[in-house]
Amino acid sequence: MLEYCLCPKCERMIMLDSDFADGFCLYCGTHISYSEARGDLLEGLRAAIPDEFVLETDLSDLIDEDDAGESAYGLSECREECSKGQEQLGKWDFSAAYESFSRALEWYPSDMESACGRLTAGMLRLSDVQCWEKYLCGCTELIRSQNDWNMAQKSLEYALDIIKRFLSKGGRYISPDYTIGFFEKLAVSFPPLKTTAAEIFAHCLNIEYAPLTNAARLDNETTRFAVGSHPAAPEKEQRRGMLFVIRTHPDPRVKESLCRALYVYDRSIWLRSRDEAHINDAIALCEEITGGEYPPQDVKLVLNAMYDLLMMGGIEQNTTPTEKLMFLSGVYSYEQMKRMERFFSGKLFFNKLYAEIYLARKGASPLSAEYKRIQEKIAALS
Repeated sequence: MLEYCLCPKCERMIMLDSDFADGFCLYCGTHISYSEARGDLLEGLRAAIPDEFVLETDLSDLIDEDDAGESAYGLSECREECSKGQEQLGKWDFSAAYESFSRALEWYPSDMESACGRLTAGMLRLSDVQCWEKYLCGCTELIRSQNDWNMAQKSLEYALDIIKRFLSKGGRYISPDYTIGFFEKLAVSFPPLKTTAAEIFAHCLNIEYAPLTNAARLDNETTRFAVGSHPAAPEKEQRRGMLFVIRTHPDPRVKESLCRALYVYDRSIWLRSRDEAHINDAIALCEEITGGEYPPQDVKLVLNAMYDLLMMGGIEQNTTPTEKLMFLSGVYSYEQMKRMERFFSGKLFFNKLYAEIYLARKGASPLSAEYKRIQEKIAALS
């Protein structure tokens, strides 16, 4: 069974199979002993979290006193399984903890402590990322009827803290395609946790410049490993995740760096291959950010980044405007340019490109009203 470990050389979080005595670090290639790497990880965790069973203590303290004396069929068996789950959770045996909490809920389905424990263990089994939203919904539906969110929030704080530690040590990528619904619901249901949710999700979106770790680029093998045997995220429509971070993250510098990492830095690949999915996603991001729900500073941030992407501004300093016009006139369609006009019509370069692409249309004429309108705009900006 795969377990979290710590490489003694590069000190990054890795996963090794406990059925084998030795293994290799995915990052630096060091041959390491499973028992030593596992021991190093647990020792560091104990130093960071003095009470190894802090979750058990916190959740038990929050149980309604009225429930303490309750006697019902299956309650004692539920408590026994729940106790096992808490012990396994403290030892980072998340798979066994999840099974114990699940059995506890089979005995007594309305037990809040077991529901929150299963939510935590399910999150920390990274192979379950596609189920996080389901776990959260099941837990919150149970406690909503009892009007007590404290236990779930403590459980989530514990799980999110471990995930941040995992990522900060170079931990493997958690697919945003599977977890976006979870983080959106988490931010709405638990406002005190929305900043943490945005920080983790920004890391997961920004795999190549991840803010929580100084690790080098995390490769595709790493990505697939964390997600398990599930299909890789499509990564063609990233605006939902980008908009979530813009709405939720408090730091404008993080928002800007993430927007540029997702849309600007690899743009030459998109444009040369005329990647319609990526291009349309960038235009759709402009349309959604200007829908009236976002503050002006966030709108400006996104539109500036999208102009640098779509109009090749800012970075290609050695490329002349004429060369850019010749290249981009073969990339965009007239329909795409019409969608971009409301955002970039105040830019001279954009209008010159618009005129070039309009004339390339079948049946277009320099005498048409549309072409004259574009030329008037160019003359005004000149």
